[in-house]
Amino acid sequence: MKRVRRVAVRLKLKLVRNNNSIEIIALLNSGYETFEPEILVPSTTARDLFLYPRLPQGAIIREYMLADGSITRLIKIPRAVLIYVVEEDRIVGPVETSLVISEKAEEPLISDKLAGKLGIAVLDFAEGFWCFRDEIGKTMRRSK
Repeated sequence: MKRVRRVAVRLKLKLVRNNNSIEIIALLNSGYETFEPEILVPSTTARDLFLYPRLPQGAIIREYMLADGSITRLIKIPRAVLIYVVEEDRIVGPVETSLVISEKAEEPLISDKLAGKLGIAVLDFAEGFWCFRDEIGKTMRRSK
């Protein structure tokens, strides 16, 4: 059986909260539609930023029914982190971003509004090609 190559747009991000910072690889998800910049992260990432399991004041907890009928809990912490895109030749940001914690998430997800604020332009989702908006026609970057 031939192995199928999975490619998507993944970016290296730096998340900063007070005096703590971490670097992660996050998936750009055009279907993650929000009204403000958001990043959805597994609970382990939130723990690394000291935002979980002890939640800061202002955290919003909601339960959602998924397509398969199961229930999941999401925790939103408004304006929780500053986010930068980290590339070898440049760093873009910061963008103040709400952080959404999912105990079931497998990898961090970048919302449409966060991608827009970071100036991300997707050239090919399937092949993982992207650039910053000011690089359109000049540079093509490859997914992490």
